[in-house]
Amino acid sequence: MPAEATRKDLLELLDMVRLLHGSEAGAELPSPVLSRMADMIGCDSASYCRVDHRTRQLVATVVEPANSDLSESPDFAAVLGQHPAFVAHRQRRLRTASSVALTDLADLRSLRNLPIYTDFYRPRETHDQLLNIVAVGRHQGTLLVFNRSRRGFSGRARELLDLASPLVCQAVAQRERLSRLTVALRDARRHAAVADRAAGRLAALTPREREVVDQLAEGIGDREIARVLGISPRTVHKHLEQIYRKLGLQSRAAVVAVVRGTVEPVPARPA
Repeated sequence: MPAEATRKDLLELLDMVRLLHGSEAGAELPSPVLSRMADMIGCDSASYCRVDHRTRQLVATVVEPANSDLSESPDFAAVLGQHPAFVAHRQRRLRTASSVALTDLADLRSLRNLPIYTDFYRPRETHDQLLNIVAVGRHQGTLLVFNRSRRGFSGRARELLDLASPLVCQAVAQRERLSRLTVALRDARRHAAVADRAAGRLAALTPREREVVDQLAEGIGDREIARVLGISPRTVHKHLEQIYRKLGLQSRAAVVAVVRGTVEPVPARPA
């Protein structure tokens, strides 16, 4: 057990993990979980950020409380690259799942020379931050940021965040996998329903019209269809007109899509 984290702290951490895994799909990190972490750490506001460390821009954020969110401000985006954490990252001074304070990365004199501090943090009484890189990839990194109106963070706060960080990383990855599976299942059900409806429409075609449709699905043009079926190109055109009318479609591509069950047919506009 960490030197300064108590049994009560660890029980709260377990409750937070249960809340994280039990939350419905949505944001990468649910707001109630971030709020719970902010209470554990002891801060005024908190954010979960996904950052492109090539462009130094925010890709996704969850902020608690919501009224402290600066991510929509173009002026803040313009100075975000000044944050000392970017310099520390380039210098390989930041380690994954290891907490560091803003005042560990830059002294007060240096911070006062940065517009991100003088124009945004100080007016909002953010005088220190506790940061923890949850995950880092080739182009993007994910981190937790806890803002405080006074300087300094206790060893307990750092230890709790170091414990929480890998758990958050695992849970977010699991939520992303679950979200992808949910989307895939929804798409599969939609395509199955489309295929069923298409089959019902295709059943209304005559045997000859179905032969024309089958040739269309092979990517064959009108003249080649006429040759294969032993009919004239004009007759092929007549069959196509009937096929479009019966299926409620307007194009060859739509007919092929219905046959292959890839998209829902778009009904023709009434004349």
